Amino acid sequence: MFWGDPLFQGLHIGFFAAIGALVVYYLILNRTTLGFEVRAVGHNPEAARYGGISVARNYFVAMAIAGTFAGLAGALDLLGWKFREDITDIQSSSIGFIGIAVALLGRNSAIGVGLAALLFAALQTGTASRSLDPNIFPPELASSLAVIIQGLVVLFVGADVIVLLALRRLRRKQPQRAAATS
Repeated sequence: MFWGDPLFQGLHIGFFAAIGALVVYYLILNRTTLGFEVRAVGHNPEAARYGGISVARNYFVAMAIAGTFAGLAGALDLLGWKFREDITDIQSSSIGFIGIAVALLGRNSAIGVGLAALLFAALQTGTASRSLDPNIFPPELASSLAVIIQGLVVLFVGADVIVLLALRRLRRKQPQRAAATS
């Protein structure tokens, strides 16, 4: 624990490790040839293959990078404030969903992922049953509230792509209609 009371989830040293991981993520993906190759394969594997980049190798590298960061996060979580819990007490089923949602909302940029992670952490902490007054908000609804808000965030961020695709198709059809009427 860096600051505050461990029983009330004070500022954990893992916060600084997460900031450091974001810096490493940015440097690897935006300032190295390895990062360029991984991003190129992510954008268009066929074009990357044509350019001489090993697609299979970069799939493996991308998964290794993601696994490294996931392992670091899990280690910090278990060695941090959850060191008192049994392995059966940890709700690991939602961790993957939250990670994908954070990456989606952050658009895979280091700053975006950091801000999205802070938003989702605030949602998790703010809707924890010990943070809410049971006279005002029923504790059994707290976890459902966090999941609903997270789902809406993912839905609206994903809807952005769908709306842009629909607008693009409409723009393509307009010149065809104008040519057909003239």
